[in-house]
Amino acid sequence: MKTPWLVNGKLANLYLLYGTERHLLEEWEREIVKAALPDGERFDYMKIDLNDQPLDAVLDEAETVPFLSDYRVVVAKPATFLTGAKDKKQHNLERLADYILQPADYAVVVLIVEAEKLDERKTVVKRLKERATVLEAKKPTTEELFRFVLDAVNDKGYRMERPAIERLIFLTAEMWGTLAHELEKLMLFAGDRPTIEIEDVDLLVPRTLEDNVFQLTDYLMKRQLEPAIRLIRDLEKQGQEVLALLGLMARQYRMMLLSKRLAEQGYGERQIASKVGAHPYAIKLALQSAKRFTFAQLEQALIAITTTDEGMKTGRGDKKILFDALIVRLATL
Repeated sequence: MKTPWLVNGKLANLYLLYGTERHLLEEWEREIVKAALPDGERFDYMKIDLNDQPLDAVLDEAETVPFLSDYRVVVAKPATFLTGAKDKKQHNLERLADYILQPADYAVVVLIVEAEKLDERKTVVKRLKERATVLEAKKPTTEELFRFVLDAVNDKGYRMERPAIERLIFLTAEMWGTLAHELEKLMLFAGDRPTIEIEDVDLLVPRTLEDNVFQLTDYLMKRQLEPAIRLIRDLEKQGQEVLALLGLMARQYRMMLLSKRLAEQGYGERQIASKVGAHPYAIKLALQSAKRFTFAQLEQALIAITTTDEGMKTGRGDKKILFDALIVRLATL
């Protein structure tokens, strides 16, 4: 496991953890606390909610000598005062700015805020960036998620092939926390079985709306009308609006058309994904589906979808009737 919270192999006295990936923020917090208090000693651990308590309480705790451990660990969040957002409480930022210059060597203070950006204009932010260990939990790349899954299953003695990992990443919408949760569930389900299969992923991991539309489009391109209608009815029972489904279908057919054109020009899946602005796995599925249709058929499908969309928005008929008519039309192209 990577240890970005260690500085030259040692704990820092002051941390700032920020970013949009909650799972990563929580993991870093756990690992820092575990490294500082390896025996799990709770007398020297304090967690402070900055919505309820002032920053002074954090610094008072940080300046308290540890009782039974080498470090006094103080975790404080949300440190909203480090961003441009309005804070619920007034905090003594001058005292924090002074503390940053000379933190207690027996304390490990961890400030956490779930935010994309910090307010770089603030003196306290500038000092933290200069003096503290600052870690940003940003949205991971597909390769980082792939490596995360591979390392996690290997650590537990399991195997997982690339198609299964790609499927898992796609179904969890590249969200680190959701991915970690679903992966844990898959490993529990596998039990003594050494390999986690793609069938396990499809069985256990909830489908996203986008994936359901992929499935719907696949049924239509295979001219499988009955399962397509069943899937639509299931989605309607879940509260999905036909206009939303129509929009995603239009996106899917456009992706297939554009991907097919770029593939014929010699572009690879990753290059196409970059140009189209889609997940590589989505492009892989789009190219597989597009092989069944000619350019003319894909263009006809898009014209039919656009016509239906206009009909719905101008009130030329009942939305569900128009949508069902479109489904029949697409299944017979």
